[in-house]
Amino acid sequence: MVRRRILVAPVTVSPTKPLTPTHLKHLLSFDVLCRATSLFADVHLLYNHSTFAGTRQVAGFWEFLDRVHPALCYQDLTEEQIGELYMEHQRSARVPFSELQPVVRRAENGWVHPATSRILEIWEQHYRLLGMSDIKLGGGHAEPAPVDEVVETLTAHHLCVDGRPLGAPVYLDATPAGLPLRVVISAEGHANYLFRALQELIPSLGWHDLVLLVYDKELRHDYLVLEHVLSRLGATVERLELVRVPIGGEVRSSREGGWQGYTIGGFAGPVVDEFGREAFRLGLRLYLLAGLGRGQGESFSLPHLKRWVRRAQRLLDAAGADTEIGAGADAETGDLPGQLSRLAGRRGFLDSYRLTTTMLTRDSGIPLRELLRVVYL
Repeated sequence: MVRRRILVAPVTVSPTKPLTPTHLKHLLSFDVLCRATSLFADVHLLYNHSTFAGTRQVAGFWEFLDRVHPALCYQDLTEEQIGELYMEHQRSARVPFSELQPVVRRAENGWVHPATSRILEIWEQHYRLLGMSDIKLGGGHAEPAPVDEVVETLTAHHLCVDGRPLGAPVYLDATPAGLPLRVVISAEGHANYLFRALQELIPSLGWHDLVLLVYDKELRHDYLVLEHVLSRLGATVERLELVRVPIGGEVRSSREGGWQGYTIGGFAGPVVDEFGREAFRLGLRLYLLAGLGRGQGESFSLPHLKRWVRRAQRLLDAAGADTEIGAGADAETGDLPGQLSRLAGRRGFLDSYRLTTTMLTRDSGIPLRELLRVVYL
C-alpha cells in the first residue's frame, strides 16, 4: 500500500503567554492525530514558533517590552508573569508600523526576544510533562518563501489583488468562493499571520498529497479563505476545526485574562503529586479531547480533570502495568496501521476526538493496550 504524504499545519500558539486549557487542547489534539496517522501515512508537522514573530501580535509585544520595561530580567519571570505583561501590552496604545518595523526586521532575521525565549524554555518542560511525542514540534523548518515570490504566485493564479504599486494593501481574493477580500499585507507593508502561513505552506505543497489545516473555531473565516487559496494552487486540503475551552463559563482570548489559576504550570503539579505522571498524562488527554470534545459547553474544572485522571488510571490498570505498556511500545503492532486507517475513513487522517472516544467505548476491535500506546506513549 502506498502511504500518503500528509502535511499537518496547525495554527501555532504564539509564545507570549502561559499555556491554558484551550492551548493544551490544541497541542494534544495534533499530537494524538500525528501519532495515530503516522502509523499508516507519512506525516510532516509544520509547526514553527517563529512563523508569526513578525506579526503585530508578537513583534508588537516585543517592542512594548523594550520600550516600557527595558530593565526586566526575563529569566527570573514565570510564564504567568510574562502573560500579565502581554495583557498590559494589549491594553496599551497601538504604535504605528513605522515604530514597529525595526523589530519586525529583526524578527524576520531570526532574532527572538528574551521574554519569548523564556516562555519557550518553560513550554519545553511542559511538553515533556505532557508526554508530547515531539517536543521540538516538527524540528527544523524550511526557509519561508520571499514576500514578492508569494505575491507573484498568488497573482498568477488570480488569488491576489496587489495594491502595493498604488500604496494600497495586498488582498487575498477568494471571491469566487463567495468570500470577501482579505487584507494580508497592510498599506504600510506589514504582513499578517495568514500571509506568514502562506510563506511556509506554498513551498511545501508539491511534496504532499494532503494538507490538513488545524485551527480554532474563531478563525474559521480566515481558514476558509486559506483552503480556497491552497486548493486553487493544486493542493488537496482538509480542515479540522477545534473549539476553545471555556473557563468559568466564558470563552476569552488570553489577551483578556481569565486564565489565572488555570494554566498548566498552576494545576499540573498537585494532580501529578496525587495521581502520578502517567495517569495525569492520559487523564488530561481524555478530558480535553474526549470529555470536552467537539462542543463548546462545559468549562474546565479541576474536579472534572481529577475524575478523568482516575478513569485514566483504571484504563491503565485494565491494560496492564504502566511499565509493561511502555516496554512493549516498540513491539510488533500486527494490523494496527490497517485498523487505524479504516477508522480514519476517507479523510485520510485520524483525529484525536474519534480515536479517544473509540478507546473509551472500546468497540473498535483494537486492543486497549495498543490504543493506549497510540494515544499517549
